[in-house]
Amino acid sequence: MKPTLAITRVLLLATALVWPIESHGQADTGHLLTQAFEALGGSGRTLTAGSSSIDGRTLAGRLTEQALAIDPSEPEAHVRMGQVLYEQGHYAESVREYHTALRQSPASARIYTNLGIALEGMGDYDKAIAAHRVSLRLEPAQAEAHNNLGNALKEKGDLRGAIAEYREAILLKPDYATAHNNLGIALYDNGDTQGAVAEYRLAIRLRPAAAEAHTNLGNALLSLRDLDGALTEHRLAVRLEPDFAVAHANLGYALKAAGQKAEAARELMKALRLALGTPAERQWILKTQALLLDLEQ
Repeated sequence: MKPTLAITRVLLLATALVWPIESHGQADTGHLLTQAFEALGGSGRTLTAGSSSIDGRTLAGRLTEQALAIDPSEPEAHVRMGQVLYEQGHYAESVREYHTALRQSPASARIYTNLGIALEGMGDYDKAIAAHRVSLRLEPAQAEAHNNLGNALKEKGDLRGAIAEYREAILLKPDYATAHNNLGIALYDNGDTQGAVAEYRLAIRLRPAAAEAHTNLGNALLSLRDLDGALTEHRLAVRLEPDFAVAHANLGYALKAAGQKAEAARELMKALRLALGTPAERQWILKTQALLLDLEQ
């Protein structure tokens, strides 16, 4: 059942948190950057990377360009542009913006966190791990930074290290649904399927509308041969988030396992159409296309 979990790995960056950063420049710059943050999907004090719409990214980019035109030396404007570029899938350009911001604000844990997330997008996990560790040295009690470090360690293949970081994040913030979800992924990959199910259920209890936790739970239940449970969770995931390409793909995989080939093909086609508007991993797209071709034969 590992193919579905490979698809789920797309969620690791999507559940990493980045902070809004207030402008220290002119009032107009700060207002533009706040508007850009909101356009990317931010609310309160956090923004979920990978959550913005295409229109939101476009608007945020335009607003941030205006802020940079007013004050190109404003570090937080470079941070916001880094976030926009990350959302667009331009990870190397995003990294450059964060480095520019760090030259102007070298002691910012928040900028190092954003840099680490962008480096993960590039696949440079060694540098991502280093950036997250600097963030934690600057502010040791950040639950989000421990979660992000766990993500990078997991992608590097250090499951034990990742699990330890997720547990530390949860110790600091017991109601941290994202960390419970990510711990579930790491436990599953480490062979502890029952432990993964427990963590996904905790994540859902804390955040019932979290589509990623529902689709991850569906994958784990499928591996335990609970086909009805898997289908229920995957269908709930796509109902909660109709534009969630990964959830449609996972539902398609479960439907194929249930022998419902026509419906499976429809879900996989939906997944591929939705993936065209996102910086989805090529390997994920190829696996989904291969599964769809297999159903059509």
